[in-house]
Amino acid sequence: MTTHHFLKNLYSQFDLAKREVDLLLCYMLKINTAGLFVYDKKISKELRQHIIDKLKLREKGMPLAYITGIKQFWTLDLKVNQHTLIPRPETEQIIEIVLQQTEKDFNGTILDLGTGTGAIALSLAQERPLADITATDISAKSLQVAEFNKNNYALNNVSFLESNWFSGITDEKFDYIISNPPYIAENDPHLTDLKYEPISALTAKEDGLFDLFLIIRQARSYLKHNGMIILEHGYDQHQRVQNYLRENRYNCVKTHYDLSRTPRITTANFQKVAINN
Repeated sequence: MTTHHFLKNLYSQFDLAKREVDLLLCYMLKINTAGLFVYDKKISKELRQHIIDKLKLREKGMPLAYITGIKQFWTLDLKVNQHTLIPRPETEQIIEIVLQQTEKDFNGTILDLGTGTGAIALSLAQERPLADITATDISAKSLQVAEFNKNNYALNNVSFLESNWFSGITDEKFDYIISNPPYIAENDPHLTDLKYEPISALTAKEDGLFDLFLIIRQARSYLKHNGMIILEHGYDQHQRVQNYLRENRYNCVKTHYDLSRTPRITTANFQKVAINN
């Protein structure tokens, strides 16, 4: 079978969108999409089987990012694996919010809780090179991936720390505390669509609110005066997150909507109150 016929047959052989087949072929053949249309080099028997095996994995539902080991986020191509959550485009809104709040020469402190691949921390490190960024995760295997991504882009203004939320943070105070924590309820039916991703990075107790509420309570001790907390949450959680922030004496509470008009991120400030004896 010629290369042309082999590639053409793949589109009918698998129940996948043409775009997905194209992306996998480009990855396997190490070419761009334009090169795919004129590709005529001989493909070895071993590589043909390798391509078919990868397409079978995608057909079974494995995310493309896990198959290729790469996911684009903001301006970075990040290494990912099944120890890390795949960064979502919606989370890029967190980067936009911080950039709106700060100047290019911002030299303050940022804490990214539950960093995973390092997507948020590293994107901010690139955009705000004078910032001092700390990023934590409870998973040592996730942090290995984050360190790889950091070294790949030589972003030396980020420090990664193994920590269960704030447990490894001492007495440092931050201008921004950011998190995209687990927020899916443990019995959510949508979890079947996410079976390849680490469950600990997806679900939380109390209808998905346990970690969000814990971060809200504890962040007060780690924010500078008028520091900002930025939290990603589920589509139906913004009102409860807003209410809990206000109960915990945060102000300027605001929910931001993504491009599909889904309430996605809530921000708030915390002002230290002086106690007079």
